[in-house]
Amino acid sequence: MIWIAVASMLHPETSTSKTVSRGQIEAQVAKLFGPSITPITPVMIERHLVSSEDRQADKANPQRGGSRNRYLFKTVDGNAASRDGRFRLYKQVDAKHDGEDKSGPAHPDPVAIDGAYRYIIGWYKDRYVASV
Repeated sequence: MIWIAVASMLHPETSTSKTVSRGQIEAQVAKLFGPSITPITPVMIERHLVSSEDRQADKANPQRGGSRNRYLFKTVDGNAASRDGRFRLYKQVDAKHDGEDKSGPAHPDPVAIDGAYRYIIGWYKDRYVASV
């Protein structure tokens, strides 16, 4: 839901300088999906899905905890990772900023999302990721 919300606010632009705030993401999730079974938490947006944040695995059981997904990139200037910035979608050029054990996908599996939003994954793969 978070990736789709961010992508829907950025589409059709591909510039690294277009970013969105956490508040905008939360509002867009609510607008697109309404009340959900799994509520969106600030930690999901600020830590779990941000590529530059370490995975935060359970130290007692490293296979558990955190997310390897690199859905979002947090930045102030569009290019460098920043804890204080706003969000955009992850691009391959952001890999140099990846946090520890962040090696997962950069977008949801198209099969796992509503068909109405699959076009946006095509845009992401064909246009957004390729642009710098």
